[in-house]
Amino acid sequence: MTEERETAKVDHDAAMPVYRQLAVILRDQIASGQLRSGRAIPTEKVLMEEHGLGRDSVRKALGLLREAGLIEAVQGRGTFVTERAHERAQEQAKGQ
Repeated sequence: MTEERETAKVDHDAAMPVYRQLAVILRDQIASGQLRSGRAIPTEKVLMEEHGLGRDSVRKALGLLREAGLIEAVQGRGTFVTERAHERAQEQAKGQ
């Protein structure tokens, strides 16, 4: 069974770099509970296709989320939302 996610789109003409936009979109999905703690996030390939981005942009966005403590990569399994990510994402969204 697949979970439906509401997907905000990256604006390729905006002043904000696309990788930052993707990081904000994913952070907001974590804050709202669309992406839940302990669950896998979409793969790089899925994010590339959904947002029309290259692999480098997706990896930069995921790097920002990793640095913020919102996601963690588990070798051979995927990338997962951390246990405290929901609270952290809400705090970061307020401070924006």
